[in-house]
Amino acid sequence: RKQELNSLLEQKEAEHAQVMRDLQDLAEYQHIRLEQEAEIGHLETEVDRLKIEHAETLQQMKSNFLKEKANHEHDADHKIKQMKQKANDEAVQCLVEHTQKISAENKLLRKELLTLIRRSQALTEHKLELQSQRKGLVREHQITKDLKKLRKVHVDEV
Repeated sequence: RKQELNSLLEQKEAEHAQVMRDLQDLAEYQHIRLEQEAEIGHLETEVDRLKIEHAETLQQMKSNFLKEKANHEHDADHKIKQMKQKANDEAVQCLVEHTQKISAENKLLRKELLTLIRRSQALTEHKLELQSQRKGLVREHQITKDLKKLRKVHVDEV
């Protein structure tokens, strides 16, 4: 029975030694686990910092974009205003030139019309003179004819 107990004791001592080795291994794993947990904590802090930094960068980019957009819109509005003004100026200049051209043409046409009116008046006066002369000539002719008849009648009577 002593031998049994010795054997059991040796077995228990071996188990104890194994448990002690396992505990020592667990202690190393525990140390590694603690280091890893610390690293995880550090990484989580870094992730949080990077998230905040990313959000701030994103917000800054959005702000810059909106400023640039506003500047481009302002520039575009300014260019459109300049183009409208230029188009209006050109339209006014075109109208002025066209008006001057029409005014010059009207002046020439008025001059031609006055010339034609004067010519028409002169022709009308000349026509009236010719009609008057014709009447006079017709009268003279009639008188001459009448005188010839009278002479003939008078010659026949004598």
